[in-house]
Amino acid sequence: MKIVSPFLLVLTAVLTVCVLLAGAGEAATKKTKTKAPESEKSVYEQPLRVVIVRNIIGNCEPLCPQWISAEGQITAKSPAVFKKALAKIGDEKLPVIITSPGGDLDAALSIGEMIRKRGLDVAVGGTHFGGCAPYQKTCKPPKEQKGVYRGFVVAGQSFCTSACPLILASGTRRFGGPENYIGVHQISRVITREKVRYLERYLIVNGKKKVLSRKVVSRKPMKSLVSTKIDKQLQKKLTAYLKKMGVEPTLLDLFERAPPSSMYRMMGDELRSTKLVTDLTQSADLTQVVRCVAIPPAANCVAVPGTAKP
Repeated sequence: MKIVSPFLLVLTAVLTVCVLLAGAGEAATKKTKTKAPESEKSVYEQPLRVVIVRNIIGNCEPLCPQWISAEGQITAKSPAVFKKALAKIGDEKLPVIITSPGGDLDAALSIGEMIRKRGLDVAVGGTHFGGCAPYQKTCKPPKEQKGVYRGFVVAGQSFCTSACPLILASGTRRFGGPENYIGVHQISRVITREKVRYLERYLIVNGKKKVLSRKVVSRKPMKSLVSTKIDKQLQKKLTAYLKKMGVEPTLLDLFERAPPSSMYRMMGDELRSTKLVTDLTQSADLTQVVRCVAIPPAANCVAVPGTAKP
């Protein structure tokens, strides 16, 4: 049974290619069909997407607020994606506006370390794009935008759950209000086991066993176990991380309030007492044009002479 699935996958891929090629040939003799608009995947379906965005609301050019938009599942590859975005902004102090259902714990900690090293703020919020959007493969921003998208932030309907709060914890300032859903649950670990049989050759020398060789004869996978118990090593690692970020380790106690299949929503008093949130200001306020007319302008106001509008 295990051999059938890969074969079917390969066959499906070949059939897909054939259909695409047939379509290309047909297009030479018929009028080109209008393609359906590209739709954005849910944050539950896409890996963490990290892009730089410039405010499109208001006539702020040439000095406008910018931010790092991070949305999607946190995977093992997410730290590399985030690192690439940080390299793009250089020394600019842009806030991280995040919406994520969580994911890989170690990846979240790695991203958090990067954010704290750069001294960036983190806020829970969602980004809506104007003009070209990152998920539109057929639409590219003008060259003069240098890969910076245009958009605006919406605080409502945004969330940060599971491993995401560990990224939120890394912000120099941490923004999250009642309009945001910030939740945690038990940390789960999948323990894989296998039964291994060995062929061992040995001698008994002076009553003691002396192994001459050992060879694996067979390996048989056993039923995997899911554990929600935090071992001492992981407990120590998470406690040290939270203390470094200025967040109370009592946050870990709230993780135990819900099983991995559910979610415990943190309320205002818990967000403040654990210091996971330091400011109730809405994430949208961090990207308002008024921040750039202040004297001095906010740190995330970036001057781009001759910036093109979408």
